Amino acid sequence: MGKYGKIAYYAAVVLLVLIFFVMILSGKDYQGAEMGLYVALGLGVAGLIAIILSTGKFLVENPSNAKKMLITIGSVALVCVICYAVAPGNLSPSYEEYGVTTKAVSKRIDMGLYLSAFLTFAAVGSIIVSEGIGLFRD
Repeated sequence: MGKYGKIAYYAAVVLLVLIFFVMILSGKDYQGAEMGLYVALGLGVAGLIAIILSTGKFLVENPSNAKKMLITIGSVALVCVICYAVAPGNLSPSYEEYGVTTKAVSKRIDMGLYLSAFLTFAAVGSIIVSEGIGLFRD
């Protein structure tokens, strides 16, 4: 992280802590929990914006490596499409408790679960394979 990145990070943390204490000291009991949700949402959006900006900067500075990155993004998108195609999208009575009333929403939820499971197994598998190769190589 560069000099300006650290300054922005610490400024954001100090600002969020100050806002949190102002909300807590306002006298309303529910303000603290609500503030935590808003902070989490704000940090998620800030992280997404930072990822998009750093990716754009990487593409401009390293055009030779951009092809590899775009292939990786494309392969993850392909896995996402495959998971969506495989997802059944069934509606069970328990889904209605959480507001899932259409087959399309159920299919997207199933796709997210399948994608998470696939990426978890792929990550663990790649760690095991790379460590195994390193074990036999040395």
